[in-house]
Amino acid sequence: MKKYMIFMLIGLMAALYATDMVVNYANGDMVSIPVDQVEQITFEQYEMVTVEGIELQWRTDDEFLYVNVSAPTTGWVAVGFDPTNQMADANIIIGYVNDGGEVIIRDDFGTSGTSHASDESLGGMDDIADHYGMEENGTTMLHFRIPLNSGDMYDKVLVPGNNYNIILAYGSADNFTGFHTMATGTNIDL
Repeated sequence: MKKYMIFMLIGLMAALYATDMVVNYANGDMVSIPVDQVEQITFEQYEMVTVEGIELQWRTDDEFLYVNVSAPTTGWVAVGFDPTNQMADANIIIGYVNDGGEVIIRDDFGTSGTSHASDESLGGMDDIADHYGMEENGTTMLHFRIPLNSGDMYDKVLVPGNNYNIILAYGSADNFTGFHTMATGTNIDL
């Protein structure tokens, strides 16, 4: 009986340590996912590009764009879709993992070539459908899902098969206002 209890305790401890990824859904639900399933969930069937150390993975379905973005930082990471000039008019998703392991992420809009603000502060909506992330070995990884067409005037309509200019950036601080350590761009086909 003692051996059985010890094995149960070891199994319970392994299960507790294996579920350290939290998924935050738009409806407020939070679900723990075993780490061994995260790779299976987040890295299958994605297109990928790496630019200046920032890795961007994406895929679409009929309704959503699914994105994984990671960068060599313990601060914020951002990806912007379809800017007209630097950051201007881009649909920007920016986030970080705080010291408590909580993922803080925001839906922003490029208000000029060098600034952005949350969609909500501009009168729009935060259209991030769900998100999660983690910080490990000096790298921050974020996963999020956004509608291809949210109906929000501060979000771009994204069409699978079209080519889009993408901005990628990261900074060293856990906030939405710190200056970037690296900013770059690329083009992708959704």
